[in-house]
Amino acid sequence: MIKVIDDFLEPDFFFNVNVLSKQIYTSPNGTLKSNASWNSDVVQESNTVLIHEIQDTDILKTLQQQFEEYIITPSFFYWTQMSYIPWHDDGAHHAAMTIYLSDHEENDGGYFMYEKSDGTIEAIQPKSNRAIFQSNGVRHSVTSVSLGAPIRRTIQIFMKKRLTN
Repeated sequence: MIKVIDDFLEPDFFFNVNVLSKQIYTSPNGTLKSNASWNSDVVQESNTVLIHEIQDTDILKTLQQQFEEYIITPSFFYWTQMSYIPWHDDGAHHAAMTIYLSDHEENDGGYFMYEKSDGTIEAIQPKSNRAIFQSNGVRHSVTSVSLGAPIRRTIQIFMKKRLTN
């Protein structure tokens, strides 16, 4: 299942998260990891994707309220030029969400593509404060961020179902 939600985050919260993501990216004391530790099937020939696990308790609380039935792991992702994700299904997760923070032009790349049940491919253009929720193992990929495009900043949220008693 794929669901696209425009204007996903409340404007003030979106503004604050967006500013924080920029500060973390440009901080001389940053704690960014990279996609070098990912499975090689998911990296392939991609350029570097930088990752910062979100630790801010206010942000975590606000995001968690959106997903009561899931335990979430949100991170800022910074997609460099020529970074991408090949076809995969997020098999280790029950669901995932991408929230776009930065603005994107039509030719900047970084399109989210997924395979519909009839086998056709749908592409979704990145757009500031657009969220893409996907669950049930939908095969998807992200096209390369174009040469000359700015860093594509997103929040990536991976979700596991809560165990119920």
